[in-house]
Amino acid sequence: MNKLLVLWQSVLRGISRWMGSFCRHRMPTLVEIIDEARREWQEALREFHLVDSEMVDYVIFKINTAERRFIALLIQARRRGVTAWPPDLPGPVRTTG
Repeated sequence: MNKLLVLWQSVLRGISRWMGSFCRHRMPTLVEIIDEARREWQEALREFHLVDSEMVDYVIFKINTAERRFIALLIQARRRGVTAWPPDLPGPVRTTG
C-alpha cells in the first residue's frame, strides 16, 4: 500500500509540474496584440517594395488585411477605454507667449 501511495504522489507531482508550465503561458494584453498588428502592417508595407510583379496583388491584399486588423483593434481599444498613456498624467502644458 505504501508503494501505491508513493507512486500516486509521484504522478500528482508530475501532473502539477506539467500544469504549472502550461499555466505560465499568459494571454497577451490588448496593447501587445495591437503592437503586433502594427508590426505586421509595417512589415507588409516594407514587403511591397521587395516583391516581383507576380506577387504585387498578394502583397496589396496583405497590406489591406493588416491595416484593417490594426484599425479594428484600435477601435476595440477605444471602446474599452485603453489609452497609450497613464490616466494620472497632468493635463496639457500651456505655453505663454
